[in-house]
Amino acid sequence: MNFIKWSLTIALCLTIFGGLAAYKVAEIRRGIADAEAYPEQSEVVEQALVTTSEYIPAITVMAEVIAPKRLDIRNELAGEITAVNFRSGEFVQQGQLLLQMDIATEQANLEAARARAELSRLVLNRSKELFNSNLASEEEVDTAVSQLTSAQAEIAVLERTIEKKTLRAPFSGRVGIHSFEAGQYLSANTLITSLVGSTGEIWVDFQIPQFYPQLPIGSAVTIKTINNRSNENGLQAIILAENTIINAGNRSRGYRASLNSNLQTYPPQTIVNISASVAPAESVLQVPSVSVQYDPLGSYVFLLREDPTGNSYRAVRQQVKIKQVGSEFTLLEAGAGLKAGDHIASAGAFKLYEGIKVFTAERPNRSTTSKSAKSDMPADTVSAREVP
Repeated sequence: MNFIKWSLTIALCLTIFGGLAAYKVAEIRRGIADAEAYPEQSEVVEQALVTTSEYIPAITVMAEVIAPKRLDIRNELAGEITAVNFRSGEFVQQGQLLLQMDIATEQANLEAARARAELSRLVLNRSKELFNSNLASEEEVDTAVSQLTSAQAEIAVLERTIEKKTLRAPFSGRVGIHSFEAGQYLSANTLITSLVGSTGEIWVDFQIPQFYPQLPIGSAVTIKTINNRSNENGLQAIILAENTIINAGNRSRGYRASLNSNLQTYPPQTIVNISASVAPAESVLQVPSVSVQYDPLGSYVFLLREDPTGNSYRAVRQQVKIKQVGSEFTLLEAGAGLKAGDHIASAGAFKLYEGIKVFTAERPNRSTTSKSAKSDMPADTVSAREVP
């Protein structure tokens, strides 16, 4: 009797288990069928080609604009201003009167000195006539010569004093701002104004750390303003001279470059960026900057490999080493599984992962080739902290 009960129980359990197993298998098959009914996940990105570019390693440092002709005009003698003959910021001509100080006393003394000189000249002429007639001694002639010489020296001193109190422009140029008025008293050595000559060129002084190669005289450098975007072209300057010694304070070589420009573009003492080539050109790979992705493992791009099953691609992650990052293009070191002509994901690459199915959209027409990376790539920047 017990055997029959146990047999029935075991049979019932096996029946229930078999039914549940059959139901689960059917459910799994329905799930697989439903999954197969949906297409594989894919993404649409823009496609770009890997190209080659010429990369010129460069260093960017800060530089100062210098005016070739610049002068701070000061008064040597103290006195009262009687006339101010220039306005702030105007262009003055060489020899133009800028500021006149009170010279009334000097002019009066000068007239008296000229009168004494004329009298001394007359006395000397008479003394010579009397000496020739043996009516005057040689001593009287010498005394007359001495008096005339003394009077002429006094005239020269007074004329020089008047010149020092009459301030004129030593060369043509533009003056700075002033706040002087007639009747104002000036102490000696007061700064009157700054005069900057217009020469059609400006100088740019900069320093390069000594561990970089020397820059040859006559080579070109690129000048940009501090706030200039990296994809904007700068102005070309030519190196004129190199300092004969290395600066002991920061261990840098000093250079001066000449730029054909007027001072309206870069006023004196303007701080600019200057880029100079420090190594020969080399061939590198160039890709759109949006193609390069970053994670804790480094930088990478997604290669697009054709999918054998259809007109689509598969994303293949490829690690890369960045040479230089620009606003539109990024330069990569050649090799390491990437070569010119490879197809890579451009805009939209951030959506991809290894092995995902990819469809490509038409990329907007833009140039992906460059003869020189210097036109788009910012140069290696050396900050003030990095310069020894």
